[in-house]
Amino acid sequence: MSVGVWEPGNPSSVSPEQIVAVVEQARQVDVEQLKLNCDEAFVADHAWMMKLEESEWRSAESLSAEDLVGLIRFFTLAEMQLQGWEAGSKNPVIYLVRMLKSRGEFSAELRKWVRANTDNRFLPNGAAL
Repeated sequence: MSVGVWEPGNPSSVSPEQIVAVVEQARQVDVEQLKLNCDEAFVADHAWMMKLEESEWRSAESLSAEDLVGLIRFFTLAEMQLQGWEAGSKNPVIYLVRMLKSRGEFSAELRKWVRANTDNRFLPNGAAL
């Protein structure tokens, strides 16, 4: 018989309530200063969201284009500024950009902004096929 260590798991998808919490944080981003204003509790409680699969972000599809853009900016900066938020090819920016593209609302200006504010080679479009 073996005894394992129980570790609390993270949810496997993002709930609408969690999306609202991150949207609220995204609205506080100082885009001019490229500065996030997150408290330690938020950082610790939401880092797991950075490595979810695309299907687990479906609850974000109902957001406005403005909120999706805010989330794209937030997650771009979060990966650069928050310890433990590194995501590489699983960064939610990739999935959120796909949502905007499917609506025809992704701009070249936003693409340039993302590229200028990250060192993640996968942003904004994901891995090349």
